[in-house]
Amino acid sequence: MNLKAVREGKLKMKTQEEFAQLLGVSVAEVEKWEDNPDEMPFAAVTRLTTKTGLTIEEVTSYERPKVKPLDVGNSWSKAAFTKQNLTAYISDAMDCSDFLEAHKKKYIDDLRQIVANTIKKPRIAFVGRSDTGKSTLINTLLGAEKMPTSWTPTTSIAVYLKHISERPDFIKDDVWIFSSQVGDETLWDVRKLNDEEYCTTWKIASGEVELLRSYGIRQGENYDKQAGAAVIFVDSPALINCDIIDLPGFGTETASDDNITLAVAGKAEIIIYLSQANGFMRIEDITYLKENIRNLSVWEKRGERSLAPLANLFVVASQAHTVNHGNRSELKNILDKGCANLLKTLDDNYWDRREAGSGYEYTNDVLRSRFFTFSTDIPDLCTPFMQQLKQVLENLPVVMNEHAKREARRYIDEAMPKLLTELQKYEGIVSERENYEVLLAEIEKNELSRIQDSDEKKKEVLNLIKKLYISSKKEFTEYIAKILEIDSLVEDIKASKIKNKKEDIEQYVSKLQSRIQHKCEAILEVNSDIISDKTAEYVKSFSNNITAVAQNLKVDIDFDAAWAFGAALSALGIVGGLGMFLASTISGAVLFSGLGLGLGTSLLWGAMTASVFGPIGMVCGLLLAIGMAIFGGSWEKSVAKKIAERFEENKIVDKYCEGIDKYWDQTKTAFEKGAEELEKSWRDYVENLRKTVNSSDIEELQRNIVSLKNTENFFSNIQL
Repeated sequence: MNLKAVREGKLKMKTQEEFAQLLGVSVAEVEKWEDNPDEMPFAAVTRLTTKTGLTIEEVTSYERPKVKPLDVGNSWSKAAFTKQNLTAYISDAMDCSDFLEAHKKKYIDDLRQIVANTIKKPRIAFVGRSDTGKSTLINTLLGAEKMPTSWTPTTSIAVYLKHISERPDFIKDDVWIFSSQVGDETLWDVRKLNDEEYCTTWKIASGEVELLRSYGIRQGENYDKQAGAAVIFVDSPALINCDIIDLPGFGTETASDDNITLAVAGKAEIIIYLSQANGFMRIEDITYLKENIRNLSVWEKRGERSLAPLANLFVVASQAHTVNHGNRSELKNILDKGCANLLKTLDDNYWDRREAGSGYEYTNDVLRSRFFTFSTDIPDLCTPFMQQLKQVLENLPVVMNEHAKREARRYIDEAMPKLLTELQKYEGIVSERENYEVLLAEIEKNELSRIQDSDEKKKEVLNLIKKLYISSKKEFTEYIAKILEIDSLVEDIKASKIKNKKEDIEQYVSKLQSRIQHKCEAILEVNSDIISDKTAEYVKSFSNNITAVAQNLKVDIDFDAAWAFGAALSALGIVGGLGMFLASTISGAVLFSGLGLGLGTSLLWGAMTASVFGPIGMVCGLLLAIGMAIFGGSWEKSVAKKIAERFEENKIVDKYCEGIDKYWDQTKTAFEKGAEELEKSWRDYVENLRKTVNSSDIEELQRNIVSLKNTENFFSNIQL
């Protein structure tokens, strides 16, 4: 406080005597207060405000503390440097005439895709109900009011916030708005941001940040234009190491909002889930959060990486100042209870796949460590959250960069033997053409028998898919019928020791739903292993049939049937029950690059089932839990009857069965397409071999040899 400045500047009083007379004190006291403002009693301050109309803030020059914007060390720069160098190195090869187009496509282009899709900034998805302050928190992190906020549900599209340095040259505005659908494709793909033709096709508007209020909120004048996404370029330190995604809130009664949120959040590396401190972790929050955690990428790895278990999960009690003015003890109890309530709804196998992927045990304390408070009114409540977010944003880009480089190296290690075998083939054709002529004759003689055998093996696989589809659906329906027997439910309710309280009943129902979903997935997982093994037999038989013809010859057939079949599945993007086969067949880098999944997604099974079950677990959990209440009399039986009724009313069994139908339909489609592409790849291989062997152009053969040697050097000299 500068009392002299207040007297002279605000009150225009030149003398201390005049000021002393105003306050009814001695000049000596005024002198003392101006020399040492801390000596001025509060009563004198309030007297001054009463007599002058000044506020206490104006008198004391008090400024309310603010939450400082997120400021992280630039750990992305190393990954950016890696990506820039690799991209330039690969681009030079793709443009170089020393590499034949066939070899560029076969060996180099996959690596280019891996680098493009895997060395990327972490994405933070803000998830929660529509009234939790997601946009407010984002603005706080940015240190700028970029996102529209209000006390009514606001954001209605997925908004991607990226650093200004990442704006493509063809985008001149700060904001581009994209449609919710183009043709059969839904949701604009942020990975194609630098594709001008693609982005222009999806674009419906561009301009300044204020454009979001027109297209991106429910009260906007262009809300009915069916916008689905937007990208904003912001000059903020918070975006140096990450991209931020503001998502529509759950519970707006707008189905498209929930679909956008579920689809986008599942692809984020970091989830920040917000729930109001008053009403923290209601059953709706628990149901949504369980689904978010199930789909959360696994980036922690015991003994290998610096990230703590669940480091990329933040469960935030927002608007924490509303709890008795931010009372720390009460807020701790709220976080404790919220975590405990969530734990009560998790089935016994909930963490199994994540533990298998990370090597960590997900104890209650681990989950509780990911709960935080936030309030723009009381910055001190934000400190643990901001510190932890800063830490993960400084570590995760390093982890992702190293992991992506390892996957690229793994791809090279797998591609190099194929390359060398192909090189030996061309060198062999030059020196021993007659052996390859004999090989072609043997291939042609064996082809009819091979096709017949392949067709038989295909029929076996398809028949098994049909059989497993029927048996898995039967097993699940029998299981759920038994679970929903009234007496069985009553027995389970008693064994679970729940009380006749609304909260207990809701938590029991939520856990019951999780058990049902886990059982459904477990049935499919067992059958997936069976069909994957059978598919591996089919591919092995295919490979044996084509290599058998060369057993007595001095040449080898350099056709990798497993790789060809797996690459076809990866390119297809739909694998159903063949996920385990795919993961064991080709490089994880190619697999996840083709399927559009983050390389941190080590839980392949969860990624595969998400495509067929989607939000079923979340929706079913809500349908079952909402409306549950305290029951009188033989309350366990009343609860059991209510659960069974809600299953029937909302056709929940049908919804799971539809997921099973879709899963096996995808499996059948994936196998048929994979087999079709395998046959095509083999025909192309034979045709190319025939052209090469029959060609009298030695120079062409030499060009292939030179190109393959250049490709070998390209792989050998790459800096990883």
